[in-house]
Amino acid sequence: MGWRVEASRRTVIGAGAAIGAAGILGGITSAVSARPRPRGILAENLRDGSDDWRPEGNGVRASRDDWPNYIQAYASATSVAAGESLAFHVSVGDGAEYVISIYRLGYYGGAGARLMTRSSKVRGAAQRAPKLLTGTGTVHCGWEPSWRMEVPDFWVSGLYVACFTTPDGRRACTPFVVRDDARVSDFLVVLPFTTYQAYNMFPGDGVIGRNLYKGYVQPGDPSLTAVSPDGKIYPGVPVSGRSFLMHYPARARAVTFGRPYAGGGLPSLFDFDLNFIKWAEERGLDVSYASSLDLHDGTVRPSRHRAVLFSGHDEYWSAAMRDRAERAVQNGTHLAFFAANNIYFQVRIQRDAQGFPLMTCYKSDPDPVTSGIGRTTRWRDLSPEGSNAEQGLLGTQYIGMCTKAYPLVVRHPRHWLWAGTGVDKGDRLDGLVTGEADGIVRGMARPDEEQILLSESPFRGHHGGEKRYTYFHRTSLYQAKSGAWVFNAGTFGWVTALSDVSSKPDKRIQRATTNLLRRFDDRRH
Repeated sequence: MGWRVEASRRTVIGAGAAIGAAGILGGITSAVSARPRPRGILAENLRDGSDDWRPEGNGVRASRDDWPNYIQAYASATSVAAGESLAFHVSVGDGAEYVISIYRLGYYGGAGARLMTRSSKVRGAAQRAPKLLTGTGTVHCGWEPSWRMEVPDFWVSGLYVACFTTPDGRRACTPFVVRDDARVSDFLVVLPFTTYQAYNMFPGDGVIGRNLYKGYVQPGDPSLTAVSPDGKIYPGVPVSGRSFLMHYPARARAVTFGRPYAGGGLPSLFDFDLNFIKWAEERGLDVSYASSLDLHDGTVRPSRHRAVLFSGHDEYWSAAMRDRAERAVQNGTHLAFFAANNIYFQVRIQRDAQGFPLMTCYKSDPDPVTSGIGRTTRWRDLSPEGSNAEQGLLGTQYIGMCTKAYPLVVRHPRHWLWAGTGVDKGDRLDGLVTGEADGIVRGMARPDEEQILLSESPFRGHHGGEKRYTYFHRTSLYQAKSGAWVFNAGTFGWVTALSDVSSKPDKRIQRATTNLLRRFDDRRH
């Protein structure tokens, strides 16, 4: 089957050090991983786990963006190879000391994470206030690096979280990926950092915070003469005694990765990826990890893996990301998407003045830089005939937001994907069509190969407005001429049914997903 555990020949080359404008601030005091162990996922998850990494609970509280004495932080990159260094940019409003704890997320007996290392106390400092750049509405921080670590080369590839905690229990977090560029795993899990940043509303101060969806405006602001695409202005709500409006025309047209994530540091819909990771690592799948920016810039090569798995909501794709995914399928690499509304917007990724990735998406507004096929808008709108529509790769594409959770209705129960699940045609798997859902959009690109629709689920929903319609969610599977399979779950409910991070697991969805990955890993197919 190839779901194997591999042993490492690597040794420790370093644990870490701290840096700052004033010199050495402190170092790692306890490397919990004192010596290399077998590298496989099963072996890794036999280690003692911890649930202390969350920004809330266990005596800590998330440091909100508009607190006077906040602590906030961001990493110098979305991913780092084992053996390389990574810096963190930290600001503490009152200059309090803090400790950095690094956790790897996985199964770990159900705990969901493992403490990898912890620093000594680091002297905090308030960095410059974020500022809003005119024109693109980009929130710019420009903070100096506060602490740097060398990632031990025996750390297993995975999704990691750095936690920054003050003595009085204020905490900020930021995620990053550790890659293993030297080892070829069966499955490469790509984590949607481009979509994380698109939704990032930092700073949540009621004044300058922006993401690619909305921005803050004050009552009486002249920009309120503009209206959102659905013809309304969003109602005001109180924040820290101020009244503000969340406004579509005030959104950013470009966002930088050089800023913290709002609300304590965990990105929007982060639990989707945690659900998949916890499920996959409990089963010991031979997985390694990368960020969507690694797919964009070619740091990872999909063709080295049996399959590339997109664990969460992966909405924002550059042309380079899509090109690499399509070439992977042409070369026989399988793809699987376990949520919905993927590859929806085309983005342009460049670099800001500090060297951080800068992601641009004008959406419904005219893009002043490029026109035609390079416009940063919906993929389906890049050509009048819809030849670039995302369902040409995915099989289905986003059709609407569900008004509530609906059943997933089974089709083709004798298909190998449903084997061992016990389902029959027309069975309704309650609550699995939820959030956003994909279906067939007629008149737009479709896969050339024969496509199997494994569910057909009616639901009430809307697409960017108040009016509700009846749509049909469909889970799609097709096999390309190369032999590669492409699977699209088409609903947020699929990934959340895999584990217990955010909902109750569904054994039928777990078994169907196992069937899919076994087929991916079977060298006869």
